[in-house]
Amino acid sequence: MSYASAWHSRPEQERRLITAGAVVVGVILVFAIVWLPLQRTRARLDIELPQLRASISQLKRDAEEVKRLKIVAPTVAGNPTPLAVLATQGTPPGAQVTVPDDRHVHLVASDVPFTRLLDWLVTVQSTHGLHVENARIDALPTTGRVRADLTLTRP
Repeated sequence: MSYASAWHSRPEQERRLITAGAVVVGVILVFAIVWLPLQRTRARLDIELPQLRASISQLKRDAEEVKRLKIVAPTVAGNPTPLAVLATQGTPPGAQVTVPDDRHVHLVASDVPFTRLLDWLVTVQSTHGLHVENARIDALPTTGRVRADLTLTRP
């Protein structure tokens, strides 16, 4: 006996009931096998998305730091150029630079433009890895001019 003949041998009411049952079972299976896992995944992703965005932001900041360190690190770690040459590049006019040892630079200026002094400090810090260890800066009567005594160090 085939399925078609078995189906047609059933009364009409029984066939409707079996069809309705099959539809209900099919809907339940679709709900259980497809819809519930999708909802669980969506809820999990809703929780993970802010964390992933924060991770991306942190990775971008880390990448920028790596780029900055790639510029500074070769100069600090492996550059055979003497410290005096590095420190005197772009020195403000009227400033005198001395190098007491291989890690320190001493700048003395009796009358320099303050903005030029700051520009020089930014340059030696970002490109040569020098940091201000000790500083004394006095304003002069002329606007924008200062007297400076700075000691910079290389870590």
